[in-house]
Amino acid sequence: RSRGLSGRESLEQGHGLLFIFDTLGKYGFWMHDMNFPIDIIWIDENWKVVGVERLVNPDTYPKIFYPTSPIKYVLEITVEEASRLGIDTRSRLIFDEGN
Repeated sequence: RSRGLSGRESLEQGHGLLFIFDTLGKYGFWMHDMNFPIDIIWIDENWKVVGVERLVNPDTYPKIFYPTSPIKYVLEITVEEASRLGIDTRSRLIFDEGN
């Protein structure tokens, strides 16, 4: 988990990395060894978005980003994808396993 997208050259639009935690918590994320900016989406146990950190750049390291409330999932996606998709704290995410 600590490696995440670190070391990759890019992330294709429409793709992301979903982190699943066993228990609720305020898990921190950083941009260590990242080569591109991302959006970070904080999601609770009911798949409700509780926070969105937009345009997180690699030069923010060593800053650690935390959600404001306990989460069970974190979705890292291409930069500005959260805005493009209209994802905000009123959103509830639904994943289509068929794609």
